[in-house]
Amino acid sequence: ASVALGRNLTLFETVWFDYSATKSNFYVYCHTILLLFLVFSLAPLPLVFVELTGRFDRFKIQPKVKYSLSDMFRCYKDVMQLFFIVVGTLQLVSYPSLQ
Repeated sequence: ASVALGRNLTLFETVWFDYSATKSNFYVYCHTILLLFLVFSLAPLPLVFVELTGRFDRFKIQPKVKYSLSDMFRCYKDVMQLFFIVVGTLQLVSYPSLQ
């Protein structure tokens, strides 16, 4: 791989290359579901902190509307359930068309 790139592999590239070298293409493709799950989980965190601190309420369209941590977690849980049903299924079904 380093010859094809024309440079030495970084530590993370080497670890990934060693890990994925013995796995099937489908198994490696399934990792995209985990990556999307990670993005969907980390992206809303700044909004959670902004909402909980209340320091930006004056910039909100509805400043009197407050969401508790339990409300936000319930929303997150509902979104993640739909995520696995919709995105997970779509990812797995679309694999044969990508080959």
